[in-house]
Amino acid sequence: MADTDINMTERDAPAVSAKEYGLPDEEIVAEIPIYLTHRIAKNLHLLQYPQRTSSAKTGVLNPSVARLKPIHGQIEMDIQLDVTSPMYSKERGRELGVGLSDNGRILDIQTLVSVNIPKSSNYMAGVFREGALHMTPIEKITQLQPSLKYLDRVAEKELAASKLDNDDEDDEDGKREMKAQTIQVTVRSAQAEEALRQQQNSIAYIQQKLEEEPWSKLSYYDVGSEESSLVSSRLLARHTDELVCKTSPDEFLTAIIGNIEPDVL
Repeated sequence: MADTDINMTERDAPAVSAKEYGLPDEEIVAEIPIYLTHRIAKNLHLLQYPQRTSSAKTGVLNPSVARLKPIHGQIEMDIQLDVTSPMYSKERGRELGVGLSDNGRILDIQTLVSVNIPKSSNYMAGVFREGALHMTPIEKITQLQPSLKYLDRVAEKELAASKLDNDDEDDEDGKREMKAQTIQVTVRSAQAEEALRQQQNSIAYIQQKLEEEPWSKLSYYDVGSEESSLVSSRLLARHTDELVCKTSPDEFLTAIIGNIEPDVL
């Protein structure tokens, strides 16, 4: 698909009153040309970190390892924990480290795993440069949330150890007496059973395919790096051909954000 950069307005366009845009009747002090570009649109994702505080500074994330499953679009990042901090419990870290390995490793990383967020609207990344706004559509929105798989592994190992102890006790108790148990029977219709089976098979199939896909290693470059600056430069439109807009401002906004009433202050 050819790269398309579109100038959404003209620098020399005549001034229009705010009322014509459905805004409060105030003076418009400037009109800014908007350029729409798709240079990196297919690879532009918005990553959200709901667990991070708003005061967190850029560059503190710095994952030690980043990986991707390109077919399913799953991302994981390993963030190094500060085990020297006085707030870090090394005793608890050793207990939870069992979920990472069996060689006495402490819990020294936090793994963030991606959760895709359904797009309720169309999002764009904008760069304001030399009096113009360059906009690129965002392909996907993803939240990175802490993975608790290590807790599952800890629980599995504790359950296995407990089961061995219980099996020994049950063997002795079983020789003494047999206990009656109450069984609750639930009857489902054939249609409900088939629907449940299909749902379980579908979920299991998707999960199986996700687990089978191998990880691809990612290189992570934070804001301010040379690599990041190079990618950022591709958010700028290369061509600024002036086009005649065939839609009204309301129609254009509806195409971007959907048929909702914008909040106007």
